[in-house]
Amino acid sequence: ERERERERERDYVLYVREDYVNDQVSPGDVGGISAAQLVGVKNLLPPVDISNEPPIIVGGTDGSGTRAVVTLLSNLNVLMVKDDACTFDVHAGEMGGWPPVVRQAIRYAQSANYNPEDIPSQARDYIRGSMQKFARKMKAEAKRFSSLKRHQRWGFKAPISQMLLPFLEEVFPGFSFVHVLRDGRDLPFSKNQSPVDKFYDALYRDAGSSVLNLPPKHKAIKMWSDANTQVLQYMESVQIPSKGSTYLPLKIEMSVEEESLLQIGYVCNQKLELGYKREDMCCRLRGYIRLLKQKDFFNGIKKRYGKWRQKTESNPGLRQALHLHGKNGLQKFKYLDEHGEDTTVVTPLHDVPSFRICDDVEEVETCEFDFPSKCIESPNIR
Repeated sequence: ERERERERERDYVLYVREDYVNDQVSPGDVGGISAAQLVGVKNLLPPVDISNEPPIIVGGTDGSGTRAVVTLLSNLNVLMVKDDACTFDVHAGEMGGWPPVVRQAIRYAQSANYNPEDIPSQARDYIRGSMQKFARKMKAEAKRFSSLKRHQRWGFKAPISQMLLPFLEEVFPGFSFVHVLRDGRDLPFSKNQSPVDKFYDALYRDAGSSVLNLPPKHKAIKMWSDANTQVLQYMESVQIPSKGSTYLPLKIEMSVEEESLLQIGYVCNQKLELGYKREDMCCRLRGYIRLLKQKDFFNGIKKRYGKWRQKTESNPGLRQALHLHGKNGLQKFKYLDEHGEDTTVVTPLHDVPSFRICDDVEEVETCEFDFPSKCIESPNIR
């Protein structure tokens, strides 16, 4: 573990040094330039400790595309704490990993939308103790890395953390939650079925044999629909009104075109208060998009989404079951219309700007961008 930490720090220091060389400062009086514009300019804006600021938490069902969102946020200078250089996840080893803590919560709550006080005291104390250990580690990491470079905000990615939002609020009050969504009909065909394998029986412990004994693909979409809908309900009915959090649901299918990816960046910049002027945001994201094009990312990623159509083309019974068990979430997140019919065009969950994001912004030869993964060549990056 110590060696992994040293390796992460070496990688980060290298990135920071490159950042100081390549970063561009917008023209104009320094006093009128936002902190985000001056990121990386060592003499103008030195690093500050942001570890006590509310983090940005990126979550969603495994396989939804959370890595792509982390990469986008990294390019907008969010300090994303991570344990894994390929998945960008934090594994929460200081509390024994996510699974035992998540199972304790959902086996009693039977939902992602719950009040911690409704969980039996022994389990509640265990979860709270675990969350406190996790929070201390995350804040220590944020403090350590924010001492190397100026960042506007910090955060972490843990897909299954969405099942612990009520407890995470206790240790990270006022957090922002980026809820990454992918068409739930795709997920039963993913090789990654760890959510079903690890958590389905706990979440539906009292649901009866008709739910517990569903076929695996039916389980996958049912859990996707129920869990994500419950997260939405918790954020919109509890967390936002009374806790002051920011909730940003993003459909990963919006990332398959250059313009829609820029739109996501624009919305993240606004909703998460990252502080960039549009010109500087475009400058940073253009470098990132150029790299994606070099790797033929957009053509490759399009083939991943919507594969449920081809997979169920000769199996109408399975297609019907996916719609039956996933209907609530599919409609809530606009993969089905109000009549239960499939939407042929991806409908975003955020307000889409009425203009093309960067068309009127002059191209700049050199601008900082960051693709933080050592696994850029991996066919699984998404």
